[in-house]
Amino acid sequence: MEYLLEAFNFAKWPKIYYGPGITKSLENTLADLDNVLWVTGGKEGYYSSYFKMFLTISGININSKNLVQISGEPSPQDIDAICQRFQDENNQTNINKVIGIGGGSVLDAAKALSAMMVTQHSLLDYLEGIGKGLTLPDNILPFVAIPTTSGTGSEMTSNAVFSQVGDQGYKKSIRHDKLIPTEIWLDSSLTTTCPPLQTACCGLDAFTQLLEAYLSTKSNLMTDMLAEKGMQLIIDNLDAACSHGAQNTKVRGALAIASMLSGSCLTNAGLGIVHGIAGPMGGFYDIPHGVACAGLIAKANQVTLDVMIRENNNKDITKMAKIGLLCSDHKTLTKEQYCQALVDKLYRWQKQFKIPKFAQYGLNHATLDQLISASSYRNNPVKLSDKEIRDIIQACI
Repeated sequence: MEYLLEAFNFAKWPKIYYGPGITKSLENTLADLDNVLWVTGGKEGYYSSYFKMFLTISGININSKNLVQISGEPSPQDIDAICQRFQDENNQTNINKVIGIGGGSVLDAAKALSAMMVTQHSLLDYLEGIGKGLTLPDNILPFVAIPTTSGTGSEMTSNAVFSQVGDQGYKKSIRHDKLIPTEIWLDSSLTTTCPPLQTACCGLDAFTQLLEAYLSTKSNLMTDMLAEKGMQLIIDNLDAACSHGAQNTKVRGALAIASMLSGSCLTNAGLGIVHGIAGPMGGFYDIPHGVACAGLIAKANQVTLDVMIRENNNKDITKMAKIGLLCSDHKTLTKEQYCQALVDKLYRWQKQFKIPKFAQYGLNHATLDQLISASSYRNNPVKLSDKEIRDIIQACI
């Protein structure tokens, strides 16, 4: 009962539409198509497979003048350039709604556009830690999120992430409660085109967010319940989604819901060591965020578990063991053994899905000091030393 009495805040949820083919009803909710800004992936003149499927399912005739495409993880300069296209000399716009159709980078870009389209500033002015510290406006444009991958949970978060890659690179967020979308349309049909490796990396990113929020020092009853269900959905469906069940909308739908739950969990409970490393890593190296999380998750949790056992952290060992039980056929193991079963499952996933090593993206042992210095253990259940963080990264190179 004491646990129930702990104080916590919980962010609002958008209106959610869920189901295979559900986007066929989207047009009925749009009052003025001419003033909608559509944001999706791919390159100019080339539509991604999921966007083609969206056009077929929804039947919406989109004006190409109101369509922007995001290729890769967006930078502040990308957002500024798009805003200039749709604002007049007085920084006014005719756009009255933003709809993002794509993965985490697309949804983050769409979020930012919904806010920046009504300002006269650069996105850089609002970025945490490096900007001018300006606060985002309250009167941002309505934003509709249509995720086509099941990983970042951006459709549920109050932040959007932007990066500039290089020696002085960064990966930073804008943050405001208004950035949580007005609506989410979870159409599992749109995720069936996601290839196996991307599906695996996205799934492991979502699992990381759920597990880190679950073990977070800021976790609460609400986030624990959501995280437990989300992790069970991934454990039960990730293998199938990356193989024989890739076209199964129920399998894909389970991962889509898990990803959505992970976004709510991270918004309300924060993240841990994997994201504490993956964030700065994405600024220094051109490595996809999903690959970074998928590569770090097993070793990071092994090191965290070892420290929890050493420090006799019974509370979090008990919680971690509860998830390990979902990964084991044995019902008579100790709590520590169930924790290890979870970590072993993460290692098996990495091998099974052939998660790339970080050396492919330019990371090497000689350049670790800068990354270690920029990394943090965030809300990890135990503190980790620089040596332990180094061990995690080195194991993934």
